[in-house]
Amino acid sequence: MSQAIDTGSLTSLTNPSPPRLLIVDDEQHMCDVCSRTLQRAGYEVMATSDPDVAIAALNDGPQFDLLLTDIKMPTMSGLDLAQIAREKDPEIAIIIMTGYASLENLHQSVRRGVADFLSKPFELEQLRLAVDQALRKRAIQQDNLRLRTLEQLLAVSEAFSATLELPELARIALNAMIERSGFQTGFLLLGDDSETLYEAVAHPNDAQLTDEGYVLAKRSFALCQPLYDDTAFYGVCHSHRLHAALAVPLRAQGQVNGVVLLCDERSATLRPGVQQGLVLLANHAGAALRNATLYRQLDEAYQRRQELDRLKSEFIAIASHELRTPLSIVLGYTMMVRDQVDGSQREYLQRVLESAQRIKEIVDDMVNLRHIDTGEAQPQLAPLDLVGVIQQVVNNLNSTVALSGQTIVTRLPETLPPFLTDREKVLLVLNHLLSNAVKFTPAHGQITIAISVRPFADLEALNNALIIKPPALLRALPWVVVDVADTGIGIPAHEQVRIFDRFYQVGDSLTRERGGAGLGLALVRELIASLGGAVWVVSREGEGSTFSFALPFRQT
Repeated sequence: MSQAIDTGSLTSLTNPSPPRLLIVDDEQHMCDVCSRTLQRAGYEVMATSDPDVAIAALNDGPQFDLLLTDIKMPTMSGLDLAQIAREKDPEIAIIIMTGYASLENLHQSVRRGVADFLSKPFELEQLRLAVDQALRKRAIQQDNLRLRTLEQLLAVSEAFSATLELPELARIALNAMIERSGFQTGFLLLGDDSETLYEAVAHPNDAQLTDEGYVLAKRSFALCQPLYDDTAFYGVCHSHRLHAALAVPLRAQGQVNGVVLLCDERSATLRPGVQQGLVLLANHAGAALRNATLYRQLDEAYQRRQELDRLKSEFIAIASHELRTPLSIVLGYTMMVRDQVDGSQREYLQRVLESAQRIKEIVDDMVNLRHIDTGEAQPQLAPLDLVGVIQQVVNNLNSTVALSGQTIVTRLPETLPPFLTDREKVLLVLNHLLSNAVKFTPAHGQITIAISVRPFADLEALNNALIIKPPALLRALPWVVVDVADTGIGIPAHEQVRIFDRFYQVGDSLTRERGGAGLGLALVRELIASLGGAVWVVSREGEGSTFSFALPFRQT
């Protein structure tokens, strides 16, 4: 029958709870005198004249700090009772009282770890002094044990911090707990619950865990407490059967994430300090193993994302290359036939031409992204008249805007000196931002494009909203800011960062009313980043959006 292991904190001289003493003497008046004397000294005392009652208290009740027993009792020797108490708690302090002092009794008392030997009759002050000294000695031993535990924890912590590899961490943790416990064999099992436990590592490597071992580990996991059992067959090591096992759960942030099962051929009694040290090690190991598991999951997710990005890049490269040539033929022949016919046929061909042109724009975006990924799209800096470029883009969109009753309002400075940047990249950015504004603004809505020159501090104030942040090396320069605002449908707050990801669009891509491949804003982000600029968006659902980008104002 497996039993729970007490993992209470170590008693120390500064512990506010008084030490618990057990007094056993077949003479009731001696029990009463000793009990009253020690209670007045501030101790919590239980006294009995029946050794069987004392044994029951040792086995079932709270832990005692000291046993004070007579050596000669009718039903049991005090030395035998001391041995039972020592087996239950190897750290308990023991004082023997006797009216039959002899070298033989003294020798046997020392062999059983007796702290002191009181010859009857004795003075009450002598009793108080012996109890005080025995408890002080016990506290010093516990402090030394705690210090050794902390030293081992420090060494294990250094070993844990040296690696994030799960198998190596599991082996370090298991070896430390085997060394601490004195057991000869160990198994470390991991899992999210008791039914998914699997063996992560064993020591020695050829040790085998039996079904009974798994059952004990699962029970410890489910109960969230250490369990000890020596009534079954828990494992095999070098052809030796392991009949004693201690299961200690591993914890991380209050949750059990594994179990260490320590096994041996013979039954063993662990000192409470060792038990508590094992629990501390288990908790420390649980946290380290959880971190390693999270790191592995994160690394696996990163690798999967890298692979998806690679596949997307390959798809872009293949699709753009394979589509461009046939698309050019479609556009060329369609334009040629359209110019040679009239009436409804011309209208039909115009629709074909417009659809093919939309495909060409998507292919062009894919090619541009591919060039950025491969480093082929290096900025070509030259003086740029930004006002003139914006007016050119607006003029190209006027016919499209007029059909839907939309209006474009420009707020441009009368004079803006040319500055160094890449004209083609800025033109692409403006085309995408204005095309999106037209696409997502309802009929009779308004699109506004404005230019301003701002200091670097204004961009720093937008830190949380920035999708691409400006380099701090350019903080001394003024910045040209372009705002493209619309009165469209707006963007939910939780989508405002993701819309700049490749192939991402708000809403189901199969059912959305508006077209596009989700590449435009990704291209805007990459182009502005290549120019050393900044990008951000401010939007509210149902009220519209303002997309902005900033470029360093490097004058010629």
